[in-house]
Amino acid sequence: MTITIFLANALGATAARVSTRVLVFCLVATNVSAQGPASGPCAEMATVPAPVAEALDRFLHSTIDPEAPRSPVEGYGTGAVLSVTGPGWRYVRAVGVIAPESDVPMTCDMPYQIGSATKMMTATVLLQLHEEGALSVDDLLSAHLPDTAAALPNGDVITLRQLANHTAGVFDYTNNAPDGTPGVMVGDLSDSAMMSIGYTPAALVAFAVDHGEPTFAPGAEGAWLYSNTGYVLMGQIIERITAKPLESVLEERIFGPLGMSDSFLWSDVPRPHFGLPRSFFTPPFEIESTDWNMSQGWAAGAVISTVDDMSVFIAALLEGQLFDDRTTLDIMQDTVPTGRSLMPQYGIGLIEISPGLWGHGGQTLGFVSDTAYIPQENVSIVAWTNSARSIAGHAGLEVSTILKLSGIIPE
Repeated sequence: MTITIFLANALGATAARVSTRVLVFCLVATNVSAQGPASGPCAEMATVPAPVAEALDRFLHSTIDPEAPRSPVEGYGTGAVLSVTGPGWRYVRAVGVIAPESDVPMTCDMPYQIGSATKMMTATVLLQLHEEGALSVDDLLSAHLPDTAAALPNGDVITLRQLANHTAGVFDYTNNAPDGTPGVMVGDLSDSAMMSIGYTPAALVAFAVDHGEPTFAPGAEGAWLYSNTGYVLMGQIIERITAKPLESVLEERIFGPLGMSDSFLWSDVPRPHFGLPRSFFTPPFEIESTDWNMSQGWAAGAVISTVDDMSVFIAALLEGQLFDDRTTLDIMQDTVPTGRSLMPQYGIGLIEISPGLWGHGGQTLGFVSDTAYIPQENVSIVAWTNSARSIAGHAGLEVSTILKLSGIIPE
């Protein structure tokens, strides 16, 4: 998810120290001495050269270190996980703890909210339906949701492709509305009672219809604006065509076939037995978001997963394994310029972060993450923290730079 108020709040935040830092080493790496026991599946991982592991360690620690040079602007979490996988090797480690003042360590296999990385999955299903002839990405919204299109400003000319690549100009329900109504998620920050309120997809769209205004005409030349509303509309279309709940569709078309046994779409407050860590907005961690109702993200950002599952997903997606026809992936990678440095080119639910580096970040009120893949090198990168702001949100770019400087992949 992307909420425009995040940066302003984070810049004004006072750095707070997390008093307990427990490092859980989950890597068998050449010439790296373990300072703690390997944990769970991490004990089975292959090796990388010690200098590479050390550089990745430094990056991982910076995601939770209040004194790191970029923490005053980027923020930091109380705990974090980083996974980097290449041909025949893998680095995966967890650092920190599940909450301020806690002594419970973060672990490598702990689940987290992937936020807007969910968009890659929603877009994948949309393109599978395109491939099957159930729809076309160039269909008008009105062909599938006629009543909604009639109520939505410009709804009669918006295409599915424009919703998917954020060129439709549809108001984002997560943000404060022009009429002064607090956005569905931004309002959670000022009123904790709103944090756990559940919404139907129709209610999220209704917020945009009732309180929002178009940012620009659909397909206007050079115009681009990120909108979670578009992905909720896409989720509604998927449910209408398949006649199944979105969570079932994702399980049948993505999670099940790929063996992603720890991934699922959740539209409520997470249950304790899910095993997520506690989560917080930004330092100094005065706003806890552990009970955020994930229905507020739905098709735009409500999947729970793990770094193992996300490593599998991003590799399968970018290797074309989720489509029958390679040209379908080409459609997904047909990008438009965004004018934003950290996501310069946006396709259909997929960002070209830098030349040859593809993926999507994710942000909720309590987690920030990044999922990326370098197809030419078969390298996947997944990172997350339990705070809404951290440099972990740029892990794809940061880690790919580390790998290039180390010579693991070519510059």
